[in-house]
Amino acid sequence: MEVDFFMKTIKAVAQKYEVTYDALRFYEKAGLLPPIQRDQQGRRVYSPTDLAELDKLLHLRKLGASVQETKDMLALFHNDKPMLAKYDAGIQLLQHLDADLDKRIAEIQQQKDFLNEANYKFNPNKPGIFQWQSVDDVFLMVVD
Repeated sequence: MEVDFFMKTIKAVAQKYEVTYDALRFYEKAGLLPPIQRDQQGRRVYSPTDLAELDKLLHLRKLGASVQETKDMLALFHNDKPMLAKYDAGIQLLQHLDADLDKRIAEIQQQKDFLNEANYKFNPNKPGIFQWQSVDDVFLMVVD
């Protein structure tokens, strides 16, 4: 097989997407990625189409989708006429992942607020951290 300029080695893909070689091999073996082409030495080389598929699956996995849920969603991406039940299940999964992400964002914001409060307590003169002398100052900051 002739490798063109746009084909990427497993090393380049692992670095770009910050995943391990083992993860890439697992995704292929589990059927989340199509069989990856090999160069003349038998090394995996990823096409732009493979990378687009990998990008989708990594987003789904980072959102918390299981391997099976990811496989199902990827199948829906490729099916021009998905069965209504599978389509509805896909929408429900995306809505669940969206709600879960909102929850995680709120939790992270709480942790960030805690860090800001702790930072202010230990370093009240640090630039960029709002300062107040009374409760009225806090109220005015919220209103303004």
